Amino acid sequence: MNDDSLEQAAAAVEAAKRDLYAARRGLAAAVTAARREGLSVPRIAARTGLDASAVRNMLAAAGVR
Repeated sequence: MNDDSLEQAAAAVEAAKRDLYAARRGLAAAVTAARREGLSVPRIAARTGLDASAVRNMLAAAGVR
């Protein structure tokens, strides 16, 4: 192991976290848009692979029913 391996690994984890958060924001925006366009919660869930409860939670967090 080199002297910087811990720092490099920690930086890689932080970069992955940022990417994950960005992907989640994008998914939440897409779920919200789909619901506003009239798709049902079960249909959104089926298309995204999420549970219907996860879809409802995303919508609730965005203030969408």
